[in-house]
Amino acid sequence: MKRPILPGCSALAVLASACGSGVAAVNPFAYVTNNDLSSISVFRIDPGSGGLTSVQTVATPGGGATYGEVHPSGRFFFVSGQFSNVVSSYSIDAAGKLNLVDGGTLATGTNPHNLALDPEGRFLYVANTSSDTVSGFTVDASGRLAAIAGSPFPTGHVPYDVKVAASGRFVYVTNRDSDDISVLAIGAGTGALTPIANQPFHVACRTAPCGPRAIEFSPSGSRTFVANRFSGDVAVFDVDRASGALTAIQGSPFAAGSDPRSLAVDPSGRYLYVPNVGSNDVSAYAIDEQTGVLTRLTGSPYTAGTAPLSIEVDVSGRYAFVSNSGSNSVSVFRIERNTGRLASVATAPTAGSAFSVALGGAGGS
Repeated sequence: MKRPILPGCSALAVLASACGSGVAAVNPFAYVTNNDLSSISVFRIDPGSGGLTSVQTVATPGGGATYGEVHPSGRFFFVSGQFSNVVSSYSIDAAGKLNLVDGGTLATGTNPHNLALDPEGRFLYVANTSSDTVSGFTVDASGRLAAIAGSPFPTGHVPYDVKVAASGRFVYVTNRDSDDISVLAIGAGTGALTPIANQPFHVACRTAPCGPRAIEFSPSGSRTFVANRFSGDVAVFDVDRASGALTAIQGSPFAAGSDPRSLAVDPSGRYLYVPNVGSNDVSAYAIDEQTGVLTRLTGSPYTAGTAPLSIEVDVSGRYAFVSNSGSNSVSVFRIERNTGRLASVATAPTAGSAFSVALGGAGGS
């Protein structure tokens, strides 16, 4: 989950309220990548209902619009193109619309998928699933990218997801076909990646192979959750924030639906949501604050569209947005504050195969 900074607000204030309003701010825009049509659908989010209104559909360079990420400032959007092996950079205007940054398309490794920015937006990392690497880029004040010296950096086999720790010190990569997680230290000032000691960390599952496909952190950064695509479960780890090391918690893994490929934690850190591509639904769990144990919420799983592939929870914790790659749509759910349960709000059509959804824009408001 991304936490954009509101204009005139501290980063901590964002999690509690819009500055001076006493009411949690809602992300203003949703950006949905349409992979098969190589385009991005832009929507305005209604802060009162969570409903989506179409703002723009923009074509991406080359082939594919695979995964997208909004810069912490809310001023830029980055998208991977798996069919053309590139990453592209867009500026975001006040209306949420995207404009390709001049010289903003660069080569990655083969078959790029998930992307991640460090908390300050200085570095961008892209997982290259077919070349077993992560590409690293610096991000300048205009949103332009430049390859980091030594990039791309080696990972395990078939890396799909990449996340940067809240500390900005480590990169975590899920390696689907080697059933492990690469943990790489970020060079201060350079962004270059170096493997930490004793990595990679093995991912356990109920029935091997596991297929770790996605990773997400708790707001504190002290715990991480991994969706195992092939075994249909979620592995939970405690995180040593000083060393970056992972330790599986007691009782892990926990059952999910069929073919889970993404996850999201709400801003309070109390609830976890996991879309299941094969069963067309979203598994929802309460997270035990002390142990990390997952308990399925009443009513879970919740019906989504066809092949729900990606999920994001709004910074206010009021809404969850799920991209349905098989039905070319985005499902909007309201999150019940006291229970974490999901209630369907709306479904919005996209321009094509809705591969991923990212929230933010308009200067981070």
